[in-house]
Amino acid sequence: MTATPTALRLNPLTSQAVFRVLLASLAQPGRVFRLSATVAGPETEPATWAIGPGIVPLALAVIGSEIAVLGAPDWQARICKGTGSSPADIAQASLVALYRPTSPEMISQLRRGSSMAPEDGAKVGLGCDTLIPGGPGEVTLELSGPGVPGRTRLGVDGVSSDVFETLRDVNQTFPAGADVWLVDERGQVAGLPRSTCQVVV
Repeated sequence: MTATPTALRLNPLTSQAVFRVLLASLAQPGRVFRLSATVAGPETEPATWAIGPGIVPLALAVIGSEIAVLGAPDWQARICKGTGSSPADIAQASLVALYRPTSPEMISQLRRGSSMAPEDGAKVGLGCDTLIPGGPGEVTLELSGPGVPGRTRLGVDGVSSDVFETLRDVNQTFPAGADVWLVDERGQVAGLPRSTCQVVV
């Protein structure tokens, strides 16, 4: 007999704190923020940051949201149960969490919306090893666009350069595209909104 997954949810104060971090990081692309709050539930629950990229759908989902979690099916079941969301394929999901390893093929399937309905683009948590403000990293991104003073660099360990190149292609037809939050293993978060021009250097 298969055990029923335990629902995972954020209490109101934690949810608000996480939402603020996600919003601030999207408004300031490439700047690294930190998650430090904990989830509601038993004392054995992990810290919020330990949830990894699943923190994005967990914080943003509402009842009826369609969620895809790749690489961690246990998290998908728990997040859907805790938020009243439904599991979906990546191409249909409005909220996505990508646990490592992430492939360019996954990125290419993300919902992009359209110029008439950009709100239909996916919101994505993308897991990585480490974020390094200013770089360098295994991959170093140079970012420009709204919210970036001139140009800024961000180092990313644990994600291949072709993933970011595919994301750039996905976001070429702004305002359509996908908004991405990089979430590392230490609870650091950096936003890559669809409006940001990112180049691997």
